[in-house]
Amino acid sequence: MMTHLEGSCYCGNIAVRVTCDETPSHLTPRACDCDFCTMNGAAWVSIPKASMELEIQNEAAISLFEQGSESARFWLCQRCGVVTAVTCDIEGTRKGAFNARIMDCRDEFAPTEPASPKLLGKDEKLARWDKLWIGDVRIKDCWDVGL
Repeated sequence: MMTHLEGSCYCGNIAVRVTCDETPSHLTPRACDCDFCTMNGAAWVSIPKASMELEIQNEAAISLFEQGSESARFWLCQRCGVVTAVTCDIEGTRKGAFNARIMDCRDEFAPTEPASPKLLGKDEKLARWDKLWIGDVRIKDCWDVGL
């Protein structure tokens, strides 16, 4: 049975839709210990065999932020300030994770667990993300950001 999860930033400018085989109660968000994720209160969920679509309403009102190893891009809304998703390209495939706290079903996820990729090098992070992150990511109605 397929599960469809939906959510968005506070103002609705960036919508996130995920299709997977798991229910939210079987998905454990990870609270990354890097300064960016800690300051934004993000709790990341990814299911390798899922699909994720980001739909942008107003392209001029989003920010793509790279920090740390500059390998991952965080999708933030400039209007409401919410971080919605994170993506990176690994060997020609866009991978990603979503912020559980923006999803309509946010109270149904398993309890958040800590994650500590902060001490990993760039190659170690990419290997971790390649294994854990969603393997089918699409950006809908978005201009070409050169990614």
